[in-house]
Amino acid sequence: MAANDRILLVCDIDGTLYYPEHGNPGLEEFSAWLEAHRGRVVFAVNSGRSLDEIAMVAECGPLPRPDWIISDMGTAISRGFTPDTAEDEWASLMARDWGRDEIRDLLSSVPGLREQEAWHQHPAKLSYYLDDDSPAVLERVASICSGWNASSGLSCKISSCLGIYLDILPSWGGKGSPVLWLGEKLGIPETAFVVAGDAGNDRDMMERGWKTILVANHSEELADLSSLPGVYLSVSPSAAGVLEYLRKEVP
Repeated sequence: MAANDRILLVCDIDGTLYYPEHGNPGLEEFSAWLEAHRGRVVFAVNSGRSLDEIAMVAECGPLPRPDWIISDMGTAISRGFTPDTAEDEWASLMARDWGRDEIRDLLSSVPGLREQEAWHQHPAKLSYYLDDDSPAVLERVASICSGWNASSGLSCKISSCLGIYLDILPSWGGKGSPVLWLGEKLGIPETAFVVAGDAGNDRDMMERGWKTILVANHSEELADLSSLPGVYLSVSPSAAGVLEYLRKEVP
C-alpha cells in the first residue's frame, strides 16, 4: 500500500481481537499501533454482538476505540456506543422486505434449531442456536432457504458459526455489505480495505477479494480461505496476528 493511502481496517471482535481466555495476545500492542496510525487508518469493528454487548467488551479493555461499529451481523452501523449514533440510511436499507416472517414459519419445524432470544433478532436477520450441529440440520435449512428463493422471487442466505449459531439473512445482509457501504461513504476504495476474522460468520467479508487477515486461531470452518488470493494467514493468534500483517504491509 502507498504510504499516503487511507485504509479502512475492519476487524471482528471475538477471537480476532478479543481473546481473553488466552490473555488477549497482542491486543495492547495493536492498540498502540492503531493510535500511532489514526490519521491514516479508519478502524471499524464488525461483530455478531449487539451494540450494548460490544460496549461491554470495550469497557473491559484494552479494545481500542473504533471509529465505526458494525453490530448484530451487519444489521446496524454506528459511530458510537449509543443508539442515537446509528446510521439511519443503513437502517432504512436493512428494513427492506425479504420474506423474514415466511422463512421463520418454514423453519419452525426443523428439529435441532432453536430461535435465539428476542434481543438478538432484527428485521434483517433470523438468529438461531444449533442444538444439533449435524450436517443434516444445515442441509435441511439450506434446502428450505433454496426453495424459498426459487419460489418467492426474493433471496436469503445462511451464515453459521462455530457449530453453535445460525443466522438467516437477506441477500444484502451479512458482514460484507456494511463494509462496502462504509467504504463508499468515506470515499475509501475497495483496494484499501483490510478485513480480519476468525470464524464462520466472518466469511461474508473475507471472500470478497479484499485484503484479508485470517488469524492463526481461526476455526476449521474457514480453513479453505487460506488458499485464496489476498488472504494472509498469520502465524500469531488474534490481535497479534492482525498486527503481524499490519506491520508488514502498512508503511
